[in-house]
Amino acid sequence: LLENTVEVSPGVFYLGESVDKGKVVEGYAFVHYAKDSDKAKKTKPVWDESVDMYKLMRGGIKWADTMTYEVGSEVSFDDIAVLEASLETWDSEIMKVNPEFELFNNISVNEESNLSSGDKTNTIAWADLSQIYGANVIAVNAFWFYTATKEMIESDVVFNTCYDWSLNGESGKMDLQNIATHEFGHNGLGDLYMSKSAELTMHGYSGYGEIKKRTLGTGDISGIQKLYGN
Repeated sequence: LLENTVEVSPGVFYLGESVDKGKVVEGYAFVHYAKDSDKAKKTKPVWDESVDMYKLMRGGIKWADTMTYEVGSEVSFDDIAVLEASLETWDSEIMKVNPEFELFNNISVNEESNLSSGDKTNTIAWADLSQIYGANVIAVNAFWFYTATKEMIESDVVFNTCYDWSLNGESGKMDLQNIATHEFGHNGLGDLYMSKSAELTMHGYSGYGEIKKRTLGTGDISGIQKLYGN
């Protein structure tokens, strides 16, 4: 899984370049770190969710139409329900300014689902990410887009099996809805690492039992509406 990645900036890994139907495609991965990493110690959460800041990927990479994630048949109905709630968190804000557009379909279950970056299938999976990205990595969103048009064509979200996961914010575990909402935000938005952004969903660090990323802050909403509001 993504064995030849190169870190080009903190938390951002370059996956390479290819050609699809005569158009150049590039791939990147955003890595979501646990709060107790050395990098996380630089942040001081002294602001609240009303901070209006966001970061667009490469000035505006986004989907041209509604996209669908798929999972394998081993994923439980409870997990799927939580993942779809995270997707709806973003869709509900988009539809406030663009009522006729939904970014996400409901999640599709595919018994033959296979995680493979660069296959133009949007996959949600669990895997051991430690050997590639380090032990303090909670999850990764690897995505591909056409460089000329900035159209996204794939997004794969992978949760690290080295962590215990929870559906109800248990202490000592990572909350699935909390982390998933952040990861799905990478369908257009980049990570934020400034201390001022610490209470926003797109802040680049999370901790055990954290649930504040389940809901969006002002900057998260401004960013997603800027991308998909027309």
